[in-house]
Amino acid sequence: MIPHPEAPEAALSARIDQILKAFVDEGGNRVHWLQTLSPRGLFDLDERRRSWWAANDDGLLACLKACAAAPVTVQTAALFLAGSDGNGRTREAALQMMRSVPSHLTLSCALLRCNDWVAEVRAAAQDCVMSLLGQCAVQHVLAAWPVAVRLRHSQRVDRAWLEGTLFAWLSSPSSRIVLEGLLGHPDARTRLMAYAVALHSHPDRAALRVRAILDSDPHISHLALADLLHHGEPADVEAKCALALSAPASGVRSAALRALVEREVAGLDAHIETAAFDRSRGVRRLAMWLLQQRQATPAIALWRDELKHRRRARWREALEALADHAEAEDMPALRALLPQVSARHQRNCLRGWVRAEGGARLALLREALEKPGRTVNALLASATVLWAAELDPPRLLAFCHDGPSPVAQAGLLGQLTRLPLWQHLDLLLDAVPQREDERAWHLRLVHGWLRVSGQYSPLGAARRQALLSRLEEGRHALPQNVAAQVRAAVHHA
Repeated sequence: MIPHPEAPEAALSARIDQILKAFVDEGGNRVHWLQTLSPRGLFDLDERRRSWWAANDDGLLACLKACAAAPVTVQTAALFLAGSDGNGRTREAALQMMRSVPSHLTLSCALLRCNDWVAEVRAAAQDCVMSLLGQCAVQHVLAAWPVAVRLRHSQRVDRAWLEGTLFAWLSSPSSRIVLEGLLGHPDARTRLMAYAVALHSHPDRAALRVRAILDSDPHISHLALADLLHHGEPADVEAKCALALSAPASGVRSAALRALVEREVAGLDAHIETAAFDRSRGVRRLAMWLLQQRQATPAIALWRDELKHRRRARWREALEALADHAEAEDMPALRALLPQVSARHQRNCLRGWVRAEGGARLALLREALEKPGRTVNALLASATVLWAAELDPPRLLAFCHDGPSPVAQAGLLGQLTRLPLWQHLDLLLDAVPQREDERAWHLRLVHGWLRVSGQYSPLGAARRQALLSRLEEGRHALPQNVAAQVRAAVHHA
């Protein structure tokens, strides 16, 4: 019988499916999945393929040789899987076949094998990589290059070959189009490596620095700024440092400002004042210190002026900065601004208010509890002593009808648990509700105390006896059943 012409290709696809069934759900296109796998995914797949439980598949290459007309996507998938086989001879043979099938998948596999644990396979992989680099389309090299970058942190790769051959190829004029593509690669580590190469080999180094300084990755920005400060012309340094004041990385903005100060460039005071409104606290503090050293207008005065007149359209940054350095005179402005701004900026108003008061008094507590959130709760917790000193029984009872919303009432219940347990109980026992709503609120407060009464809190014998006597004699406004629960909690404390 003459075999059906599609039989070898079907057998090859079946072998690929069999190998990848542990990685791809039934019904998925496994060849397509492998072709679209990220470089990190290829690393993980290679590791799992080489683990102790992965069966060797010497028949995969034989099947591939019988399918010379198979689609390239199928061939490259088969070669990648053969290149990660547990048998070193299979891996080496796959590398020999890869030379004639250029693609991002074969190049990725060859790069992975440069860290192989068998020396002969590593040597074959290095030759294969350089052969494929001469044949692969640019987009294939760009897709595979993150694997090359990761080799720098691998254990068995030949360092001399990696730096002297592979990355030297990237810096050659014939590879300029690949290098340009890598400068815009979505992977930050790949871009960083490309900039490290380009800053030593690119013909337009000045333009490259501008691009790198404004990169979203801080390591790339720092690399470009360091190169500028060490190798740039004086005029270029001043111009590019001024540009770096708008870099995404706050550390770069700080370093650029310091460089401008060291060089006493023209317009330095304007640069420092602008930095006082930076979105980063670190840059603002540097600008604040520089203004002080230069005996210029203090930064806090600039922030106050901006909040009052809004000349720079940077009131948000001014508010955030003032929250870090507010003084007593800033309290009226912060309190007036509180209801006018969004929740994020309200937190800054409250933060500045706490700083200006040296804590939080009851007036701030009531305002803050209307704006719940983790930041606000942390602020109030750090200032418990001040607001608790003002929270006497009449004010506590008035909380249910004197303005606060249910949100603020629930917030107060949470804040009261931060009081010392027995101080909290004394406050509740001293409260004598007169109105129906006050009685319901008072009962709610007592139940809140009972929920936390099991926590450890030292209670001396004299104070214990005083509390028990008061509860037994009825010198309180608690219902009998609730008083019994409180008495039991005191007994067991």
